[in-house]
Amino acid sequence: MLSNYFKTAWRSLRHHKLFSALNILGLTLGMSSAILIFLWVQDELSYDRFNADAEDIYRVIVRGAGKEAATAPFAFGPALQEELPEVLAAARFTPADQKVLSYRDRQFSETGIGYADSNFLQVFNYPLVKGSPQEALSRKDGILLTERAAAKYFGNDDPLGKMMMLDNQGSFMVTGVLKNIPRNSHLQFDFLLPMSVREEKERNDNSFWNNFTYFTFLKLRKNAADAPGKIQQLQQKVLAVYKKHTPQVEATFELQPLTDIHLRSHYIMDVAGQGNIQYVHIFSWVALIILVIGCINFMNLATAISGARAKEVGLRKTIGAQRYQLALQFLAESLLLCFTALVLSLVLVWLILPVFNDITGKEVNLLFLSGSRIAWLLAITVVVGLLAGGYPALVLSSFKPVNVLKGMKTFHPGKSYFRNGLVVLQFTISIVLIIGTIVVNQQLQFIHHRDIGYNKENLLYIPIPQMGDMQKSARLIDETLSRYPGITDHTIVSDLPTNLTSGDVDVHWAGQQPGRQVVFSLLGGDEHLISAFGMHLIAGRYFSKDFAGDEHNYLVNETALKTMGLTPTAALGKTITYSGHVGTIIGVLRDFNFKPIHQPVDPLLLMKDWSRGNLYVVVRTTPATLKAILPLVQKSFGSVYQGYPFTYGFVDQDLSRLYVAEQHMGRLINVFSLLSILVSCLGLFGLSAYTAQRRFKEIGVRKVLGASVAGIVRLLAGEFLLPVAIAGLIAFPLAAWVMTRWLAAFAYRIPLHWWFFLVAGTGALIIALITISFQAIKAALVNPVQSLRSE
Repeated sequence: MLSNYFKTAWRSLRHHKLFSALNILGLTLGMSSAILIFLWVQDELSYDRFNADAEDIYRVIVRGAGKEAATAPFAFGPALQEELPEVLAAARFTPADQKVLSYRDRQFSETGIGYADSNFLQVFNYPLVKGSPQEALSRKDGILLTERAAAKYFGNDDPLGKMMMLDNQGSFMVTGVLKNIPRNSHLQFDFLLPMSVREEKERNDNSFWNNFTYFTFLKLRKNAADAPGKIQQLQQKVLAVYKKHTPQVEATFELQPLTDIHLRSHYIMDVAGQGNIQYVHIFSWVALIILVIGCINFMNLATAISGARAKEVGLRKTIGAQRYQLALQFLAESLLLCFTALVLSLVLVWLILPVFNDITGKEVNLLFLSGSRIAWLLAITVVVGLLAGGYPALVLSSFKPVNVLKGMKTFHPGKSYFRNGLVVLQFTISIVLIIGTIVVNQQLQFIHHRDIGYNKENLLYIPIPQMGDMQKSARLIDETLSRYPGITDHTIVSDLPTNLTSGDVDVHWAGQQPGRQVVFSLLGGDEHLISAFGMHLIAGRYFSKDFAGDEHNYLVNETALKTMGLTPTAALGKTITYSGHVGTIIGVLRDFNFKPIHQPVDPLLLMKDWSRGNLYVVVRTTPATLKAILPLVQKSFGSVYQGYPFTYGFVDQDLSRLYVAEQHMGRLINVFSLLSILVSCLGLFGLSAYTAQRRFKEIGVRKVLGASVAGIVRLLAGEFLLPVAIAGLIAFPLAAWVMTRWLAAFAYRIPLHWWFFLVAGTGALIIALITISFQAIKAALVNPVQSLRSE
């Protein structure tokens, strides 16, 4: 019995080839889009869930002085483990600055280095392929490598026990080899050094409790934080431990679940490359919406051929077919179409996955659809089939045989509200996505071209190895650059002003409210910093070799003045105390962005030759001379650091990398907006076909009475432009609300210009008109003899 339904369904689909093809195409595009988004969402949600006890691991977040940071002091983790019974283990991790690693003649400058506690591998599931997890990080001179790093330095040789050289910190023995870190881990590294190496530095700097640079993870005992009340109580205990050791600093603490870090982090001092839960929600809705559009198309296309199938229904009922049997027949057709579309969509997804991965920066594959996910996919296909085919099945099976066989109309012009409503829904969604595409791309253009307060173009930087006297060696390189033509300016800076993370609350000024703590960002540079970067001085002067006392003077930015309640002219000559060092404000810089534009500009304290940073030599050149300049800069570097690898970067490229998530979102929304419009047009094509069919004889009469082709096209097209216009009126406020919420994540953003909505609405009307015109012109060109010969 069931097989007969599908046999009949197959014959019907073959008989109506065009509409079957349109249905399959629409459902295939809808399902392919949904599957791709599903793979992307699954990957985003999978971060850090490979850890066996992920639900029991939390990261310590600090709030203070108006800032939220993902880091904690050096001594905080061990103190929490010792003093709180709920904490089973505390593990710290901090990324290292760029360092030079070498083994025999193999030497590389590495950035993927981190320091971790000896119990790090007991808290996290980063499996070792060689070595003991309990002992790998217990040696002060031990180092762990990933398989990728081990192959890079040792090839096929066993690395265990081999000695590697690390900058000026001596030699380290390879104590273990880790599996390559999973891509869906928010922590990424290729080398691990023991945290005990950092202890001596922190002790020398007297910063056990005031240097917030360590990610601190707590593995809690089972059920220690299984309810909101418990986690809040534990956070109060964490605060009490901190107050016990550092009562003078005002701060509060939050415990962030490990599985929330990738998608729900908006903190300073955090790891790079984080996702955004907002984007997960947006694209989950987009997937659902495109599937709904596909279902709407099916309904429209099914009703478009209803006239052709009315007599079939009448004959079946005349010879005894029951309504439920006819409904099952139409549902069988729908399910057959859906499963055909599913197979085609899986093939399509497999073909375009490499392009999709390139667009999104992912490495997803169809293996994500294994196991229970296949069952979910099949279930969704059945649901889509029932939803898409439900309305046509109910409507077509309701035809009365007497009316149908007498040639009476089965649909009436006044009863098209439902179908027009579906068109309104489709184009409302499409217009919202078009507006979203425009806004996202305009915001990305704003990010790229916005005046950030300095000239980011043509700035080449060279990291200075952290060995010996960094400042002295940096100056040796800097001095040689003056001799090279093509270098227009150069400077030495403590940090690159792309994502400045160093800051301190130990900044004081006259008139400061007692107990008020403000985080000042810190930047050090020589006499050429503002000229090399093209920064703007609005009051006073910059550092100069003509003023010996400048070693103890400061410059501040406009935001710092607002914080201190001073004007630029009044600030000059005022004293500031930083970390016990008293200096004078000699100049005021115009605000410039030294953090991503998600965050507002912070107060900045600029010092001369501040040596606590990493140190970079920055060179301004021109595109025409860059190729010739690079070997010269490398020669200068090699003359100071003989045998050390030369590395470099560009400031504008670093800035672009800060907005990778937004760039990926822009590409995705472009693709899926185009797909939604395409699928919507298929539905509009079906509805225009239905209208042309329904008004076939009317068109013939009008042509006999002298109507022109253009007049008939206007008549048919006008019926659809109204639903599209209504869709625009609904879509505009909805899109404004959605995009306002998205833009709120940026401290600096574009306004929602009126022309965004005009372009989207006009574009939708033009697309609809082009789609409708095909059927309208086709109907208008038919010889009226064909439509009236049966009258």
